Formats: sequence, structure tokens, C-alpha cells
Amino acid sequence: MMRISKLKGLIAAGTILAMGSAASAEDVKIGYSVFWGTNPFLVTMVNGAEAAAAEWKDKGYDVEVIVTNGGDDDKTRQVNDLEDLFAQGVSGLLIFPGDSVMVGEPIANLYNAQNLPVVVTDIGVRKGEITSLVITDNLAGGKLAAEQMAKIVPAGAKVVTLDYAPTNDNAQLRQKGFEDRAKELGLTVLPEAAMPPAMTLDNGRNVMEDLLVSVPDLAGVFSFNQVVMQGAYAALEGAGRVGEVKLVGFDLDPVSWQMVRDGKIDGLVVQDPYAMGYTGLNQVMAAITGGETQEFIGLETRLLIAENAEEFANDPQVTGK
Repeated sequence: MMRISKLKGLIAAGTILAMGSAASAEDVKIGYSVFWGTNPFLVTMVNGAEAAAAEWKDKGYDVEVIVTNGGDDDKTRQVNDLEDLFAQGVSGLLIFPGDSVMVGEPIANLYNAQNLPVVVTDIGVRKGEITSLVITDNLAGGKLAAEQMAKIVPAGAKVVTLDYAPTNDNAQLRQKGFEDRAKELGLTVLPEAAMPPAMTLDNGRNVMEDLLVSVPDLAGVFSFNQVVMQGAYAALEGAGRVGEVKLVGFDLDPVSWQMVRDGKIDGLVVQDPYAMGYTGLNQVMAAITGGETQEFIGLETRLLIAENAEEFANDPQVTGK
């Protein structure tokens, strides 16, 4: 937690800067605090926000989007990013939180204290007032993953969720959707396989290697993230068990798209991060300019499988554009 003196100093600075920006409504700085900003999902999300900002510039608003990366593995760094953006006098905040809990303090103590609009694109936060939450229907996405799994494993087969995000609300909804629907469809859902919080290929491989030993008749694995799924496949390949355990996950990048196309990953639930960033920026600007905002905006998912892989070939998460 930040020192009280630092907090007071930041609030005082924010007061002065916010008053200055109000005097020139056409000149707008928006902070975008992104965790794991090198991931294609987040790159696409920021691209969506930048596209919306360009449209606002055409309307006469000089919109500057200041993006912070938040540290690929260090979630605490995002707290510092939020403090830094506030000190720069942003007129509003977009945030993709790496952790639903950690970011609550600066949101409540800084941005809420100055009545600055805060729009969350994905995941959600557990403290602080927000203007809008733009997010995938993660519960439905988890159910979609379970329905795909039930099509490709035998009735009653053992399946498990790889859980590395206990404080990420979106991930827990995905898990609930998957596990509840899998049980409804007659699959045997094992207790979650806990793993380190970093969403890395190595962690996915390590936990999968352990599962292959502890649950030799395991039939399917569900993961919240495509990189972890790539690690799980690496473990199957190393053990000579490719195809024995089906892999269904969430999210997309060029590598995972090719793996689905080649039949190495059996399904991915795909979100629309471009729409998240685009819609999120528009919600912040609506709040700043006195327009209408929506407290919750839900986005649908699509299922990527080998049979429809070409339909996703031009997705920004695949092309990087």
C-alpha cells in the first residue's frame, strides 16, 4: 500500500491537473493501464482504443491515449502505473486489470476521489466505483468450452480445469461455466489443478506433466489462456501422448490459431478484444463529454475449431493488425 503522504500528494496534483484539463475540453488525455501488454489479446485491445481515439480526433477532440504495460509477470507494477497515470493529469482511465483485487486501492483512493471516469475492459475489479465494465460473457464462454469438450471425449470421461487466477473474476466465471456445464453433460469433473499464477508456457507444461502421472486416465483439460494450453500440449508431446488428452482453452494468438488448425489444440473460445478497447474508449469519452454511458456491456464469444479455422485467419489477434 502506498504511503499516506504520497497518496495525498497525488490527489493534490490530480486536483490541479483535472481543473486544468476541464478548461480545455477539446484536449483530452486518457490513461490506459494494461497488464501483460505484449500479449496479442492486449495489443489488439489497445489498437481498438486507438481507433476510437482517432475517430474522436475527427470530431475535434485532441485525444491522447497513454498506455502503460503493467509488467508481464509482476502484477504489483500495475499499481504504480495507475499512480503514474494519475499524476500525469489524465482526464479518464481505461484499465485491463492483471488482478481484480490489487488495482482497487488506486482506483478508489485516486480516480474516484477526483470523480474521474474509470472504464474496465475485461476481468473486473473488486473495489472502487467504475463508469462501465466492457467484458466478455465469460460464464457463457466457459459453457461453450464444456460443450466442445463433451463432443470430443467419451461419456463420463475425466476432465480438469487448470486454475492459475483465483483473484481474476473473469477466469473464475470461465471455470464455473465450464465445470457446471461439463457436469450437466455427464463428464466427470475433477478438482481444479492449481498452478503458479504466471500465465506461461512453462507453467502449463509443468502442471500437465504432473497430471499425466497423477491422473493417467485423464481425458480433457480446460485452460483460461492459450499460452498455458500451448504448454499443456508440449507436455503431451514430450510424453508421447498427443491426442490422448483433449485440450480446450480461451483466447487466441498466431501460434494457437495454427495449433488449432493442425489439430493440436481441440478448441479455443475466442473473444473480441478490439471491440473491448474500442467500446471502452468511447465510454470514457462519453463520460468526459457528458454523453450517455452504460454500466455493463457484455460481448459474445465464438468457438474456434479446426473445421472453421480459416474463418479466423484475419482476426487481429492472428494477424497482429
